[in-house]
Amino acid sequence: MVYKVLQKLNTSSSAEAFQPFLLLLKCLGLAPMFKNASNKRSISMLNVVVLLLIGSLYINGPCRQIRRDMMRFQTSPLALNSRIFTYLLGTVVYLLTMLTHFLLRHRLGELFQAFASIDRELQQVGVRINYRMHRFLIIAGMLCFLCGIFATSALVYAYKITVLNNQPDFDGRWYYNMFSFIYYNAAFPTITSYFAIVLWFLLVRFQRLAMAIRMYFPTSPSTVGSRGEFAICSEKEQINVLKQIKILHDKLNDVVELVNYCFSVQITFCVGLCFVIGVVCSFGLFRAFIYRNELFYMGVLNFIWYMYYLFFVLFFIAVGSKISREGKRIGVLVHKAINCSSSAAVISELNLFSQQLLHRSPVITCGLFVYDWTLWYTMIGATATYLIILIQFDVSFPNLVNLNATAVYRSST
Repeated sequence: MVYKVLQKLNTSSSAEAFQPFLLLLKCLGLAPMFKNASNKRSISMLNVVVLLLIGSLYINGPCRQIRRDMMRFQTSPLALNSRIFTYLLGTVVYLLTMLTHFLLRHRLGELFQAFASIDRELQQVGVRINYRMHRFLIIAGMLCFLCGIFATSALVYAYKITVLNNQPDFDGRWYYNMFSFIYYNAAFPTITSYFAIVLWFLLVRFQRLAMAIRMYFPTSPSTVGSRGEFAICSEKEQINVLKQIKILHDKLNDVVELVNYCFSVQITFCVGLCFVIGVVCSFGLFRAFIYRNELFYMGVLNFIWYMYYLFFVLFFIAVGSKISREGKRIGVLVHKAINCSSSAAVISELNLFSQQLLHRSPVITCGLFVYDWTLWYTMIGATATYLIILIQFDVSFPNLVNLNATAVYRSST
């Protein structure tokens, strides 16, 4: 039913398909609230005021949580300090992302202009993109991760009411505190989803480029002379199409470089934040299973939060890795077309395209590391290493509860 409704909507470009998620970015302060096409100073100042108000929401939530944790984790200074560091790092990452997106708002707008230009040229070679399906998948993904945020938030509040006996106080600031909690926990999935959606748009266009190659050039000996596998065209038409494909591939690599430039800083900090959260939450889960006090359920809930955040990191890592594989797959298709072609002129153009693929292959990177599965394996190994270090330090310090009990016993005797 929802898909039938979306089919009736006029979605003719990637920018229109991205509009629902852009609205979410504006609400979270990750994109300017008001569009400033004429570069008016008043609109820019209004956007800055809105960002400052939203930034106060990101600061309020962690400050309240730090005050609560200072009362709960008195028995483990290491656990308390690690949680405080996580909250402060998350706040810095979110504020830095807001600032970066505001400063690069024009470059981020160029991404969708580049997508529109590439899509027009793809249509000239007979390949189209289903924008309505893109819009439907974006809306469905938004609903899923927002439902996940509210579900995990409900679990946290249920834990506070049932286990910690903290009844919610509906004073004059309760709505402000509620919005601070939601904003702080929704920022990380939104930032990483923004990056993943842009990478997904890139992946689709690389796949369509490979489809265009299969349409006009035979890629296996069985397809030579067959009209059902690829378009039968003359040598001149194949050369003209191949020139367009080479230009498209070059433009797509330009977009890859623009994406790396626009998202390198904030996504690097998000990966670092996810790594820190993983170490801290794993350490909290260890303490929860060892001591099994009233903080046991909180340790489990925090680990669930970490797994939820980790899903979004894995998502853009998977898409980035697939973009690199798709670039290599295009090279394989070109070499298959060279082996199956009988025209010397076409083979010469394909060899030139093969050299272009060798020198310009799509790689999603921040400059320090590549966003592929190697990064994921490195994060797992580093998390295990630092977790062992934290456990050794925590075990080496005596429990403050035991110290207090010993002091009371000695004073009584």
